[in-house]
Amino acid sequence: MSKKIPAYRLAQSQIKQFIVSRRLKSGDGLPPEGVLAEDLGISRPSLREAVKSLESLGILESRHGEGIYVKAFSFDSIIENLPYSMVEDDAQVTNLLYVRTYLELGAIPSVVRNIQPENIEKLRSLAESMLSKALAHQTFFDEDRAFHAEMYRCMDNTFLLSLIDLFWRIFNNLIHYSGGLVVDPGELETTARDHMAIVEMLEKKDKAGLMWAHSKHFESISKRYPKAAEQL
Repeated sequence: MSKKIPAYRLAQSQIKQFIVSRRLKSGDGLPPEGVLAEDLGISRPSLREAVKSLESLGILESRHGEGIYVKAFSFDSIIENLPYSMVEDDAQVTNLLYVRTYLELGAIPSVVRNIQPENIEKLRSLAESMLSKALAHQTFFDEDRAFHAEMYRCMDNTFLLSLIDLFWRIFNNLIHYSGGLVVDPGELETTARDHMAIVEMLEKKDKAGLMWAHSKHFESISKRYPKAAEQL
């Protein structure tokens, strides 16, 4: 006996089909609630529940006093809806690090070809700030996130940038929720100097050296997660 699909789930599918069939883009508005419910042949309560769930998935957004609109694509909803079970053991963190490592390493040949002096200048400034903070026994999460974004900005691929930032944010969120890393001043300095080495290889346009420096950076992180070290 097949399980009955809840009305709001059917409404979800109908709303998504409505968006596709009307070729609505981000920022486009949907018809008023009553009109949309009638067009789709569903009740208003089911429509409201479906809209609420699609908002949590980042597909729609409700603007107070204005209506319901198609939301611009973002990975934010993925991060917000990560299952808490993912933080129960280090395996989830190490698997994510594995994917993140090879996503970034795979793009390095293109980075070497396309990176501009202004990108490298910003990277050096960020790496120097990281080292300065490390020597003062301070963390530098913002600089680290900005560094990885700047390094791949030269490829002019917004989807790749979004993926790299997504993996950075998820990885750091998982670390936070799993109790955080115990980072000593020596580890902070090592991480900062890893980034300095990456900048130096970029300045030389040394693809092999950059691959080595970038891999070494991720290996330093993986040492805190033995399962990741086995995969890298």
